[in-house]
Amino acid sequence: MYLSLATIRFFESLPSAFAVGLLILPLLIGEESARFKTTIACLAIIRALLGFLLLYLILRQIIPADRGISFGQLVEFTLSTTVGWAWIASQLLAFLFAGLTLLRLVKSSRFLDLATLISGLLLLAVVAVTGHAIDDGLPKWTQLSFFLHTTAGLSWLGGLLGLVWWMFTAHAKPPELAAQLAEKWSMVAKISMIVVATSGILIAWENVGSIPNMLATPYGRLLTLKLLFLCGALLCALLIVRYMRSRQSGAFNVSYVGKIGLIEAGFALSLLAIASYIAVITPASHENDIYWPLPFRLSYIATWGQNPIFPSAIWWWAIAGIVLLLGALLTWVTPAARKQRLYVTPAIASAALLCIAVSFSTEAYTDTYNDPTQDFTAESVARGMEAFQANCVACHGPMGEGNGALSKDLKNAQGVAVSPADLTAPHVGTHTIGDIFHWLTFGQGGVMPSFSHVLDVDDRWDMINYLLVLSSTNRSRFIGPAAMIQWLIAPDFALVDPEDKLTTFFKLRGKPTLLSFARCLTAEDGHSELASSLQQANDAAKKANIQHVTVFNGACPQSAKALEALHPRAVERAYSVMNRYPNVPYTDEIDEAHFLIDRSGYIRARYKHFTSEENNVVQLTTQAAILAQEPLVEINLHSH
Repeated sequence: MYLSLATIRFFESLPSAFAVGLLILPLLIGEESARFKTTIACLAIIRALLGFLLLYLILRQIIPADRGISFGQLVEFTLSTTVGWAWIASQLLAFLFAGLTLLRLVKSSRFLDLATLISGLLLLAVVAVTGHAIDDGLPKWTQLSFFLHTTAGLSWLGGLLGLVWWMFTAHAKPPELAAQLAEKWSMVAKISMIVVATSGILIAWENVGSIPNMLATPYGRLLTLKLLFLCGALLCALLIVRYMRSRQSGAFNVSYVGKIGLIEAGFALSLLAIASYIAVITPASHENDIYWPLPFRLSYIATWGQNPIFPSAIWWWAIAGIVLLLGALLTWVTPAARKQRLYVTPAIASAALLCIAVSFSTEAYTDTYNDPTQDFTAESVARGMEAFQANCVACHGPMGEGNGALSKDLKNAQGVAVSPADLTAPHVGTHTIGDIFHWLTFGQGGVMPSFSHVLDVDDRWDMINYLLVLSSTNRSRFIGPAAMIQWLIAPDFALVDPEDKLTTFFKLRGKPTLLSFARCLTAEDGHSELASSLQQANDAAKKANIQHVTVFNGACPQSAKALEALHPRAVERAYSVMNRYPNVPYTDEIDEAHFLIDRSGYIRARYKHFTSEENNVVQLTTQAAILAQEPLVEINLHSH
């Protein structure tokens, strides 16, 4: 169904683009456009009629194929949906455009020509409403970019088709007039390409999301193909420009320019076909099942970020690349190589870039850039902890430090002794979460087995969420009252809210938050000190005008409570992993801890206990005031 919708979108866009192109060209050279009027009117009528087929196919996507579509359903869909009203607006413009083109058959007027052109450009712009432009979740500037991208792109295509038509049908025209048209159209095409490129980058920023998604998703791969077609069209345009600059005055080879323009138009039509399809499929940034087709990826963190020793392969590849770059520069500036530099320099430079790319390459898998099915929540981390304890402790140890009971006896397929990975070490951060998912699914190195038969997909992503928290413990154990840089994301969790507004911890973003843990299980002397500390924390949060969430266990003071977690035990277990201290045995219970979380969702400071003697209440309010002034940083809990 996507294909049929894309096909009609292609054939709906083409007539109006061609008609607009035929309107633009005569205006560039002040030519009477009588010979194009009938063609333009026919194209406009075709566009208006194809709009009805488009509406049917849009509704066909919603209603199952084995059910019929009545006229009443078409009317109801049109009048009750955003898509329907957008279609009405586009059809009104289509019939306005068709009416003006028919009026031009009986009346000649400069004003009428301009009005027809403007209505045609507006009609090209509203083509975007049949794609992602009407997504309410997109920023306004991205939605505007869709309209600019569509208008500029289709105007360029229509003008190009019109130029080819003009060249092949203007045998009686003087060559100098054809040259003048080509030169003026070249300027219009440059402006269109600038708009297309700028708006395209803005659209890709939202719809693609990352460079790997260009190869790892259907949308991205089609966009890459679209860019290749664009490069082909631009190369053809470059050939025409070079010919225009080298031609003798008064001479103009209409046939040559027309043939090159025809090839360029072929690339442009292929580009439009791809654009019509990607406009109706899932954007790359919304894909969950991402397939990486290459056995490697480029990464600074996994290569140079590990401070490789010299000499190693990574160094030699980089040195070779630098030497080749210097060689490319020398061939460009050396007079003796001037004739060959247009070919030799790009070849050497390409080899140099290849060598440098190899120095940044690391192993990759089909799942490397896959997104998790489970968000980064405390509940997910707690489930992942249970899965880890049940399946991984024997090798990796209870805290993932690679010191399990079987760690000394592990050997690979060649019989060489190997040590389990220390999952708390910094190297964990050099791998993507997709890499870890791949190893959990298929095993690794002939030593680590596959867990796909033990853990389903969601269970594996739960374990990965736990491993992400576990990998932070080498640094998180040193979190103190002084605010640190933004690096540790606070896992989200469900909140108890009678008004059902603040349903998750993540929704508190925008203001700093104090997250307090306590276990009030005894009535001993220490309980009164704990109660006093909790009350001071609550009072300090109110004084600092920050959010306060409490995860209490036992008979803690009611007056010290604030917003509460829906699953307090899961939240306590998840945050206990980050609540470690140097040389203190780990426990999944938190007797007392207070995490200061900034307005973006990063853990920035931690307090053990509040007492008036230590003056840490003043420290908390001061830190909170500073964090409240920091800019908001967007965090995606689904891709981390």
